[in-house]
Amino acid sequence: MEIFRIKKEKQSELDKILNIDEISRLSITIKDGSVFNDESHVYVILEGVEERLSVARNELSKISDPLDEKEKESVKSFIEKERSDVLNGIGSIFG
Repeated sequence: MEIFRIKKEKQSELDKILNIDEISRLSITIKDGSVFNDESHVYVILEGVEERLSVARNELSKISDPLDEKEKESVKSFIEKERSDVLNGIGSIFG
């Protein structure tokens, strides 16, 4: 899982990067920064094959703001909890 923090005003650049063939084949999750008390950024979470992640890292590093380990863990925990909640919800519907 790779996590990038990108200023909202760079949305058009982000869209171009996410449309690169190698990157568009990754699992892409975009969260508004307001979820993390950060109104000026969006958070891009990427998962997939290392070769494609490498291309994404190279491209997104040009427009992203670095996250420290604590911030990365916070975003990762949020995403994992959200996914778990969704699976539990689906389980209770079809359970």
